[in-house]
Amino acid sequence: MSDHEQKVYGQFSSSMTQRPTALGPTKIVLDTCQDASGEDLSVDFVRGDIRFKRDGAYLLIAGLQIGKLSGDKPRWIDFWFKVNDLNVPNSNVRAMLKDPVDKDVIIVQVVRRFRTGDMLNIMMSVEAADEGLGIETIRPAAEPVIPSIILTILQM
Repeated sequence: MSDHEQKVYGQFSSSMTQRPTALGPTKIVLDTCQDASGEDLSVDFVRGDIRFKRDGAYLLIAGLQIGKLSGDKPRWIDFWFKVNDLNVPNSNVRAMLKDPVDKDVIIVQVVRRFRTGDMLNIMMSVEAADEGLGIETIRPAAEPVIPSIILTILQM
């Protein structure tokens, strides 16, 4: 990349609460792009896919707002990255929630080399699918919306 070429960046989020209703991996949907550089990075809002249009090393940081609706047992929720339908090694993080009033933000991050055409997804799975465990959008009065996920991508 020449010195005058702009580096790729993107800021994406979801305005939707997403709670898996079955066990196993679930793709997280992104439906909002706050900002992105040119046409080098694209998002398919139907599936939540992010396709890279430029080779390079990238820093990815996802912040996920977690909560649950019911139950009083500690339950885990996992988050990780997938690239081209393959799990990214050592990208998984786990959080535990016990009480439905508890909320937390979980950070998933990775530095990775991407090639043109690579597809990125953020995944989640839950220990129990009947307690409403998942990522939540919160709409406080007179404040900005708290998205269920905020994803930042920076080319290094």
